[in-house]
Amino acid sequence: MTEHIPIPEEITQMATALMEDRFIHTDRDKPVQSTLFELGVKHVAIDLLENPELYKELPELPMPKAKFDPVDPISLMRTEVKLPSLPQVFIEMRQVINDPASSASDLAKVISRDTALSAFLLRMVNSAFYSFPAQIDTISRAVAVVGTNQLSTLAMGTSVMDMFKGLPADIIDLELFWRHSFACGIIASQLSKTFKQGSPEKCFVAGLLHDVGRPVMMMTLPDRAVAATAISRNKKALMFKAERVVTGFDHAELGGMLLRKWNLPFSLVNAVLNHHNPSKASKSPEALYVYFANVIAKAMGIGGSGDFFIRNVNNERWEKHGLTPDKLRELDIELTPVLNDAFSILKDMAA
Repeated sequence: MTEHIPIPEEITQMATALMEDRFIHTDRDKPVQSTLFELGVKHVAIDLLENPELYKELPELPMPKAKFDPVDPISLMRTEVKLPSLPQVFIEMRQVINDPASSASDLAKVISRDTALSAFLLRMVNSAFYSFPAQIDTISRAVAVVGTNQLSTLAMGTSVMDMFKGLPADIIDLELFWRHSFACGIIASQLSKTFKQGSPEKCFVAGLLHDVGRPVMMMTLPDRAVAATAISRNKKALMFKAERVVTGFDHAELGGMLLRKWNLPFSLVNAVLNHHNPSKASKSPEALYVYFANVIAKAMGIGGSGDFFIRNVNNERWEKHGLTPDKLRELDIELTPVLNDAFSILKDMAA
């Protein structure tokens, strides 16, 4: 995201039209939503200028003709349908962490066996995400500086990213999906640091995984996932509401159940489960910041999980938790170098 570059008027008009569509469910007279819209137009205009391929026209999907009976998500977790399994590296990390006789060097050895994961973690600890003054060049040093639990949390989240390759791009573009998820994690982490509540690493991973139920639904209930996407696109409906029409539950509920199945910490499960439920999310900093981050990332037009529309936000809730219009503009400036670094890392991972 380049700052202070001249934006042609026609690009600004295109960005404004896109944002008006995205904000169709909101009251833009409210200060917070007006500010989110303003920031969104700026970011989308820059993306249209620099990365127009991110805004390619989506293929048309016909509306479903038949009604669907509800599905029991608990039963879905118990069926023979192939659900994603946790990566082996994370299973080994968890065994090391839960072993009272193990050390930080044992964790470093496990992580170091996965060269792609090691490269990612070293890029992260040397990026604006941490802004350490000195270069960290080994996983052992990263564990020592960042901490065992914090680095293992980062490693866990990013080791999940290779699990959903091969899904149809006309329904869910995985490049855009992870771009949005990565941004949500970065923003949630930044909020945790700014307001000194919760764990920045847990906020990052919770943000990274908040939409994990979307590709899982594609894998386990592909016809219904396509139907929900068609309803959302054709009716301009919020995706989680469209999913409830065709399944009886939504991707947040499914993602939360999957994380429970994986025995991940409750703070992560809760954040994924409630990222569309701000009243419940407000009881935990990780969940609350993921809720905020998801709206901010969508407002800025960063990537996409197929869910492009923004729900009406409670202005008082945002300001009560410190996200006033002035703070949002300040946060936007702070986020620019962190997101630039993060997307550079993500691009290298995909290469």
